[in-house]
Amino acid sequence: MIKIVLFFLIIGFYFQHFAQQNERRASFGIHFKPLFEGGFIGSSKLDIKNEKFNSVINQKFGTSFGAIIRFPIWKNLYIETGLAQIKRNYQVDYTTLDSNFNASKAISFVSHDIPINALIFVKLSENFYLNSALGVSLVHNPSNVASQVVYNNYIQYKTEGRKRSNFAFEFNVTSGIEYRNTKFGGFYLGASARIPFRPIFDVATSYVNNKSNNKEVLYGRLNGLYVALDFRYFLPKTKSSKIQFEKGPLED
Repeated sequence: MIKIVLFFLIIGFYFQHFAQQNERRASFGIHFKPLFEGGFIGSSKLDIKNEKFNSVINQKFGTSFGAIIRFPIWKNLYIETGLAQIKRNYQVDYTTLDSNFNASKAISFVSHDIPINALIFVKLSENFYLNSALGVSLVHNPSNVASQVVYNNYIQYKTEGRKRSNFAFEFNVTSGIEYRNTKFGGFYLGASARIPFRPIFDVATSYVNNKSNNKEVLYGRLNGLYVALDFRYFLPKTKSSKIQFEKGPLED
């Protein structure tokens, strides 16, 4: 986590320098998002079962942290991009239907993403703006994941998540209120939603009873959608550091 924070700080200083040299005033910021279950846009829950075994995967509190860069292109229209790490957390509940055996285990899916959004803002007052953005993200899924629960000496539960591809696209939308101050920078509070164009992981859950030589395996697909609160901070835009020379006596 420390390496990630340092990386974003380095990127931040670079883009802040770029923003100072850009006559159209690009801006740099960082964001933090608490992630929640998809709710009204669709269910993030995966329930797979047969007559002997049931697995329920519920989304839990997750996080997204990253850097943002905005480029103005026309009046109130900006292109917004950056780099972020997304950590989706889930709880897997196992139940063996023909017995009293059950267990739970947490599992996490980490990805990295580069969003490309069209951002429109409306000025509400001298310092407050209403922002809305719409776009897609290029997402990198670095690895497969797995978790296991050893219930006792002979019963085990396991979950495996296998990425469907190394790279994928996801639809994103966000809206919120931003306060801008020339001295302290910009502070943004909003809400966002992420909807993958296709499921992010193929999931398999299993129950093994070595005493009775019984094994059950269930398969499903995790859609990965979520909603989030969106907290952002943008660095203040400083004036250009170019030296201005006054006219000398030879130019009078």
